[in-house]
Amino acid sequence: MISVVVPVYNVAPYLERCVQSVLRQTYKDLEVILVDDGSTDGSGELCDQLSSTDTRIHVAHQKNQGLSGARNTGIRQATGEYIAFIDSDDVWLFDDGLEKLLTATSEGKDLIIFKGVNIWKDGRRTPFGDYDVEHISHLPDAQTVFSYLVEAQLFQMSACFLLVRRKLLTDNELYFPHGLISEDVQWSLILWQYVHSVCVTNLDFYGYCHREDSITTSTSIRVDESYDKIFTYWKEQCNKGCINAAAIRIYLCDLWVSRGYCYYKLMPDDKPVACGILRRHVDLLNYAVTPKARRVAKMSKVLGVQPTLVALGWYWQLRNLIKG
Repeated sequence: MISVVVPVYNVAPYLERCVQSVLRQTYKDLEVILVDDGSTDGSGELCDQLSSTDTRIHVAHQKNQGLSGARNTGIRQATGEYIAFIDSDDVWLFDDGLEKLLTATSEGKDLIIFKGVNIWKDGRRTPFGDYDVEHISHLPDAQTVFSYLVEAQLFQMSACFLLVRRKLLTDNELYFPHGLISEDVQWSLILWQYVHSVCVTNLDFYGYCHREDSITTSTSIRVDESYDKIFTYWKEQCNKGCINAAAIRIYLCDLWVSRGYCYYKLMPDDKPVACGILRRHVDLLNYAVTPKARRVAKMSKVLGVQPTLVALGWYWQLRNLIKG
């Protein structure tokens, strides 16, 4: 059985579309756990209505605890061999998707990794980059797979692109951290400390629906403050010799660069705080591997952190203007 965890918070216009994409799966041995995280727009009542239409739907109502708290409730209530996560404003794109994922490997794996498709408001669809499945299938262990994905810039930190063996999560208490905007980054890096077996497929199963008011499309100093905690934690873990330390440093470097490109979007009063955070962790640029990260690393050494952040903002805006 697969347990599907759906965090729900004020998503009434999108929730039924999401749930129906799960219920349409040709793989029927499901439990769908809708976690109403203190919704105020009628989403909680809609959860109850949906549960009355299909016995596989279970509903948990709780006071607002954020995305992490909702997912953790789902993990604790799950009973399936695998857990899948889907955000309540997104969809699964193939009715036989779960069946295909489960037949992609001849034996049980800790993780089954699949792909997503960006679905934009204007109807455009842009798939994520393909995995070299043949190459990955011949890598000797999960740690090597992780390193390859990071260095190839194919590592997806979101829980929504994974089927995860439930026992791996519960035995190791791999719950989502509270108080972070980018909880998936922290959770996924910790998760990979325990993964022993992986299967990767290029199935474009997950429909990531972009909307202007979603958490992932908002730019806030809270994101940088979360990354400050993540950077600090993992730099310490890497210094202690954690699993995948070299690859984690490369990944953190790429995250630093990503936040650098977002700097120009911040409110003027927030920019000094963000600059201070990135300056505090500028040593991560020493682990630059990709051409883009190496260029940013060189700029920071020549210009300093703050001028580099300004330059990245100019570049990004010019690039978007040219692309239209």
